[in-house]
Amino acid sequence: MSPTTSSGSETRQRNNTVGVRLSDHEKDTITHKADRHRMSVSAFMREAALSDETSSSLPSPRMSLSEGEQIALVLACLGRLADLVTNFENDEYGSASSRLMLLAALRREIIAVRDQCFKALRRTP
Repeated sequence: MSPTTSSGSETRQRNNTVGVRLSDHEKDTITHKADRHRMSVSAFMREAALSDETSSSLPSPRMSLSEGEQIALVLACLGRLADLVTNFENDEYGSASSRLMLLAALRREIIAVRDQCFKALRRTP
């Protein structure tokens, strides 16, 4: 780092802290909302407290198009993986019962992740 460049902590303007007591539910709610808005809890609380009541400058919690496209690709991959596992389970060559049980469990896990992705997109599988 050059002598004229300062790090973020050296140039930070906010040097006051405010302690707030919250219940577990309140903390979880605030954390969830901050995550949905892609903000730190501190930034979210600052913005919520300091913004004009009629026009919040909080970013939209909606997902971007590229994020939606990425999730769609993940869903497609998970679907293909589940199909491959199903085909492997039905293979009649040397299928041990313990191997089948493992593959069935793997397929259930893949489907569970896929269903959660659909749920996050507010869609049905």
